[in-house]
Amino acid sequence: MIRTQKMLQLLCAAFVAAFMSACTTAPIQSPTKTANAVAFEALKRGGYVIVMRHANSPHGQAASVGLAKGCRLAPGRGLDAEGFFQARAIGEILKQNDAPILKAYTSEMCRSWDTAALAAGGAPVAAHPSQISTKAGDVAAMKRKVAAELAANPGENIILSSHSNIAPLYGASTMNGEKEVPSGVIWLVHPRDWQAIARVELSVRYPKETPVVK
Repeated sequence: MIRTQKMLQLLCAAFVAAFMSACTTAPIQSPTKTANAVAFEALKRGGYVIVMRHANSPHGQAASVGLAKGCRLAPGRGLDAEGFFQARAIGEILKQNDAPILKAYTSEMCRSWDTAALAAGGAPVAAHPSQISTKAGDVAAMKRKVAAELAANPGENIILSSHSNIAPLYGASTMNGEKEVPSGVIWLVHPRDWQAIARVELSVRYPKETPVVK
């Protein structure tokens, strides 16, 4: 059992190293000028909540993984290769656009936690039960907590990484007939009224290649 755990740790470490190397060299499409540029100017000034759904995580993965220590991996529901690339690219875009991140809160699920860790770009990440709860009291308490933390840290922003049924409770919204809030999109939400002032389409695209088995 110990040998098996050690082997899994080594495999995960190798995967992370290879993945990070690929993401560093892969081209990332920056947000377009116009609305996105205005949104990032607001983020530079700070004081906003960046609300997002976890990155791409299709059901039924044969080899799903969760890399954040302590996260809970649902059967077949970790981030897939596109999801890891997507979350890492979001973090890169936030850094490139000088968006200061104080911290990130996430649900305990691995697909959300791994997204938060990569998007936060080194800022502290903590699981919080509110990010998987639809109870009005939990949502209201979390909104007060985040608003107070932003007020105490002017010039900073906070990430909330959660799920398709949770993100709308904090200001995310659908458009153009979407059945649920998509991955690869961030909403800038002001903690004064928890209304989104911008929806930023990051145009993150995974460079798909067909694996060759020899």
